[in-house]
Amino acid sequence: MKKNHNRQRAPLSTLRIGKISMAMGIAMAIGLCVGLAALTVDATFLSPPPIELGTVADARVLLGAVISGLITVAVFGLWMRTVVVGMMAAHFSPRTLLIFLDDSFQRNLLAFMSAGIVAVLVILLRMPTEERVAAPLLSTVLVVMIALAAMAGVLLAIQHATRSLSLPELVSRLAENALEVLDRHPKARLELSQVPPPTTPTQTVLSPGTGWITAIDIDQMRKALPVGGVIHLRCRVGVFVTLRHPIAFVSLTEDGGEIDLDAVAKAVTLARTRSTEKDLAFAVSQLVDVGTFALQERWDTATAHEVMVHLGDVLAEIVDRGLPPLHDKDADGRCIYDETCWGAVDLVRQCVERLRGPAANDPEVAQHLMQMLHLIRQVAKDRTSTAVISEVDLQVELILKLATTNGMLAHDRQRLEREAKIVVNDP
Repeated sequence: MKKNHNRQRAPLSTLRIGKISMAMGIAMAIGLCVGLAALTVDATFLSPPPIELGTVADARVLLGAVISGLITVAVFGLWMRTVVVGMMAAHFSPRTLLIFLDDSFQRNLLAFMSAGIVAVLVILLRMPTEERVAAPLLSTVLVVMIALAAMAGVLLAIQHATRSLSLPELVSRLAENALEVLDRHPKARLELSQVPPPTTPTQTVLSPGTGWITAIDIDQMRKALPVGGVIHLRCRVGVFVTLRHPIAFVSLTEDGGEIDLDAVAKAVTLARTRSTEKDLAFAVSQLVDVGTFALQERWDTATAHEVMVHLGDVLAEIVDRGLPPLHDKDADGRCIYDETCWGAVDLVRQCVERLRGPAANDPEVAQHLMQMLHLIRQVAKDRTSTAVISEVDLQVELILKLATTNGMLAHDRQRLEREAKIVVNDP
C-alpha cells in the first residue's frame, strides 16, 4: 500500500485583511481624485470665486479642524465596536464574539473616513500659497460637506452599534449564514443506492498538510485518475486532518495507468481555522453555541428559545433539500465515491445532543426542543426520510429519559410526555 508524503502546510486565514486593505485603497484613491478635481474646477472656472467664503488663511484653519474631526470620528467608530464586544462578552462565547468584529459597516465607515481625510489633505496641501486671497469656493464647500457627513457617520455608528446589541439580530444573522452555506452546497452528480467496496490493491492518499478541510475539488481528483480509476473519499469538509491522516483510497479496475497521488491530495483545501462560509456543520454549530452558552452560563431561556426557533428552520431546510454525497463518474469509468459526507441525520444528531442536556433541566426549554423536533420530523415525513424520522424518535426518547434522570417534577414530566407523543405519533 503506497502512501504520498506531501508536506504542504495549510494557508493562513485571511482575517479580512484583504477586504479592509482593498476598501481603504479604493477609498483613498477616490479621495485623491475628488480633492484634485475640486481644486481644478476652482482654478479653471471659479477664479476669482463668485462668492467669497473667507481667505485662504481661514480655509486652512477650517481644513485642519476637519482633518482632526475625521480622525476622531474614525476612532470613535472603532471604539463603539469595542464597546459592543465588551457588552456581549457576558452573553456569548469568545468564538461567537468574533462575529461582532467582522462587520462590513465598520469597514465602509473606515473607508469613507479615509477618503475624506485624503481629499481634505490634498486640498490643504495644494491650496494657493497667498493667504489673503479668497478661499477656493468649491473646495471649501466640499470640505464642509465632508465634515457634515462625518457627523452623520457618528450618529450612524451609534445606531448601528445599538442595533447590533440585539440578541435576536445575532441569532438571525447566524441562521441566515447557515442557509447561505446550504445554498452553496454542491448538487448531486451521481445517485447511488450502495457504494461498492474498494478493490485491491489500493493506494492511500494522505492529507496534504495539517488543518481544517474547507473544500474538496472532485473534478481535480477525477482528472488525476487513469481510465478506470476509483477513489473512495475518507474525509469531508469540516474535519481536522494531519499529515498522517488518510483522505482517500485509490484503486484501479483495469490494468495499467498511473495515479497522480499529489494531485489527488492537493484537491483537498486546508485552512488553519474552520470557515462559517464554507463549512455547513460549523455554521450550524455556531448557532447551537449561542443556545448552549445561554443555557449553561446565564440560563437565558429567551435566547435559547430564539436559537431553537431558527435552528429548527435551518435543520428543516437541510432535511428538505438533503445533503447529497459527492459521488461522480465520467465516461471513461473514473469514479469518486463519497463515503463520509455530512448527512441531515448527522447534523440533527449533533445539534440535539448538545442541546438536550441543558434542555432536560428546564421544562420550558425541553418543550421548545420538542417543538423543534416536531417540525423536523414533519419535514422528514414529507420527504420520506426514514433515517431522520428514526433519529428524531430516538432523540425524543433520550430527552424523556434524561428529564427523569435529572429529577424533573412529575407535572412537568407529564407535560413533556404529552408533547413527545405529539411528535412521535404525528399522523
